[in-house]
Formats: sequence, C-alpha cells, structure tokens
Amino acid sequence: MHKLSTVSVFAAAAALICTPAHAGPVTIKLATLAPEGSTWIEVIRGANADIKAKTHGNVEIRVYPGGVAGDEPDVFLKMKLGQYHAAGFTGVGLGQILPEIRILELPFFYRNIDELDYVRDQLTPELEAKFQEKGQILLGYAEPGLVYFLAQKPIHGLDDMRGVKLWAWEGDPLAASLIRAFNVTPVNIALPDVLMALQTGMVNAVYAPPLAAMALQWHTKVKFLVNEPITNSTGAVLVTKKKWDEIAPADQVIIKDICRTALAKLTSETRRQNVEAIEKFRQLGVKIEPVSAAGHEEMVRAAAQIRTDLTGKLYSAELLEKVDTLLADFRSKHAGKK
Repeated sequence: MHKLSTVSVFAAAAALICTPAHAGPVTIKLATLAPEGSTWIEVIRGANADIKAKTHGNVEIRVYPGGVAGDEPDVFLKMKLGQYHAAGFTGVGLGQILPEIRILELPFFYRNIDELDYVRDQLTPELEAKFQEKGQILLGYAEPGLVYFLAQKPIHGLDDMRGVKLWAWEGDPLAASLIRAFNVTPVNIALPDVLMALQTGMVNAVYAPPLAAMALQWHTKVKFLVNEPITNSTGAVLVTKKKWDEIAPADQVIIKDICRTALAKLTSETRRQNVEAIEKFRQLGVKIEPVSAAGHEEMVRAAAQIRTDLTGKLYSAELLEKVDTLLADFRSKHAGKK
C-alpha cells in the first residue's frame, strides 16, 4: 500500500509539472501601426471573434491599433518585457528579430509578385524555425504591399534622386543601402513623425505601399507617385513563445489555422486596395509618373549593388544563392509570363 501511494504521488507531481499554464483564459495583447478602421484591424478583430468562439473563450486577442504602443522597435522591446505579447510587423520590425527575412524585400530583385510568393513559401519552414529560436511564433504573413516612391518632384531615373530628402526608418540597413545606391539624402525619423516632416519640408520624399501612404495621409503632402514599385513590403504577425506556451496545444492549432486563413485573405485584399489607392491618388491630383526605360535599367543596376552590400550583414551568401536558384527554377517553369 505504501509503495502504491508513493508511485501515485510521483505521478501526480509529474502531471502538475508537465501541464502547461493554460488553466484560465489567455489574453494576447497585440500591437500594430495599422490605424483604427483599417481593413487590417477589421480582419484581426474578425479572427479574434472566431478564435474566441472556437476555443470556447480560452483565448482572446486584444488589439492596440494606430501605433499607441509606439514604433516597431518600441513594440518589440515591450514584447520582450511582457507588456505586449504579439504584433503586426513590417519587414523593418521583422528584420530586427530575424535579419535574413529581409531577403524577401530586396529592391528590383523579384520581377513580379508570383516570384516573391513562391520564394517566400519555399523559405517559410526555415524562417518559422529561426523565429522560434528567437522566442517568436510566426502566425502568418500580412504584407503591406508593393512599395513606391512618393515625392514633391517627378522622378524618372537616378539623376532625379539627387537632392531628394528621403524619409528612412532609423536603423534599417536595407533602407540605408538603398539610400547609398540611389544617392539620396536620408532623414531618419520615426514613422509617426513623417507627416509633420512632410508638412515642414524636412522631408520631401517617402516610400510606402499606396494604401499605407493613404492611411498615414502622406499623399496629401506630395505631388508625385513614381509608378515603378521598388520592392514588396513583407509583413507578419508574431506572438512571443512565452505567451504561446500558455495556450493549450489544441487551441494553438485553432489559432494558427484561423490566423493564416485570415491573413492570407488580408494580403489578397490589401493587394487589390493598393491598386485602387493609386487610382484614388490620381483623382486627388497626385501625378502618377512613369520611370523612363533608361531610368529603370539604372535602378536595376544600382539594386544589384544593394544585394552585394547586404550579403554577410542581413543574410548569408548561401541564402542569396538559394533564392537565386529558386528564382531561376520558377522563371524556367513560367517562361514568357510577366
């Protein structure tokens, strides 16, 4: 009898030790720069309603929109401190955690969005594992979209970039490399301060997806949009592994499924709305200026130097070679398609 009791005590103790801390409801505090009323916020709140229903109230996402938690570096610091548990990041924020993800944002590297989608999907298992090593769980991609220059003067090629005072996120190595290659003057300020900088003339050019520029009201302070996408802006939602481990495994499966479905739909909708935003700019008096054929070739050549500059800093030569191979394979299978 004594022997059986001892075994039972050890078994009970082991069960308590191995049981994750998900006895009560888990609230995930999620920060984002996306403004209240945007499609991004609507989608996340819709996903939250599904999560609450399908986990029977075990998990809830509480959204903090509009940059109330600060710029992306601030948010990441607050996540490490446990003040927030999740965030929607652009490539800049993601790159602070996992620099090699910025290979998905190399300027003038991917010829179209299909190429990018293919490479990203091929790299995702590797990126997920590396994010987890950094203490973050990738819930899904939510890209802001193709990035364009918006400026106070027309830009048809690199010669027109001289003297441009371009906003750039401070500490963004990809933006810094582009600035060197394109010979512009950088103005490093936080995202929430850009509109005022445009108003005062401190900045006379910015880069952003059209929908983001509209949400941030940047289009009201520029005269031209350069109708040549520089790159595609990566975005994703991360949650800290520490908070994730508080959630029951069955609920984790539900959350990932809901988030990835919702965020894929969001990406599709964002792409559509970015196209509409360019037409809206035109209606509001922003001139849509094409890059000249010669200007395009100049930018492509300059962008090739960016890839060299960032090798060994953001990503390895091996990863760049892997992406080159993936692109070559994709292009050979889709020859003739634009």
